[in-house]
Amino acid sequence: MRKRINVLVRHSEPLLGVGLVAALRQQPDFEVFVHGVDEPAGSSIDVVVADYQAGLALAAGLRRDAGPAARARAKVMVVAMSGREHEIRLALEGGVHGYLLLGCGIEDLAAGVRSLGRGARYLSPAAAQCLAESLAREALTVREADVLRLLALGHSNKAIARELGIAVGTVKAHVKRILEKLGATTRTEAASIAVRHGLLEVPAPAAGAPAIHASTATPMASRADRRIAQSAWVA
Repeated sequence: MRKRINVLVRHSEPLLGVGLVAALRQQPDFEVFVHGVDEPAGSSIDVVVADYQAGLALAAGLRRDAGPAARARAKVMVVAMSGREHEIRLALEGGVHGYLLLGCGIEDLAAGVRSLGRGARYLSPAAAQCLAESLAREALTVREADVLRLLALGHSNKAIARELGIAVGTVKAHVKRILEKLGATTRTEAASIAVRHGLLEVPAPAAGAPAIHASTATPMASRADRRIAQSAWVA
């Protein structure tokens, strides 16, 4: 008989939490508890299913405060709306063992909990694809990242050259390489892709420069997140 897995649901969105509990309780090998309702005392929980912020906080707390036995037992599964590369990386580097997107199926949710219950990691197919695509891209150099930042602000090649103290021809070469690496055909598209993947915050464009479309722009959460995101892309 398959070992029962004790699962604690701790999601900040009440309706989503109810849905997660209902889906998990369909699995005969899961014993499901709700944070603040019937949460058991002690360290009997095998897997915690949480939202993004709670998941990161729990993972950090387990690493910092718990003893080796408790750390080996409790695994954190994040169920999040965002599949941005830097956020997935931040979660995994912070001690989260599983990452699912809200669009995943019940089968993915159950498979993820079982994987964590065995001590393994789990990424939903969408999250795994996101990371695979990021690994397939050639990293930006530090200078290319500088050019990209100024490009996203709407600066011309001459203005970028003046700001960085390099020749205009060198800027043009950097812009060409940036477009190639990001798979973009225009400067605006490159900036949009960079924002979408967490390379840049949403910039305020210079007067007369095309703005990054809001539908593709998502602000970064913090300076620490920006450093982590940049470290994954800048060689």
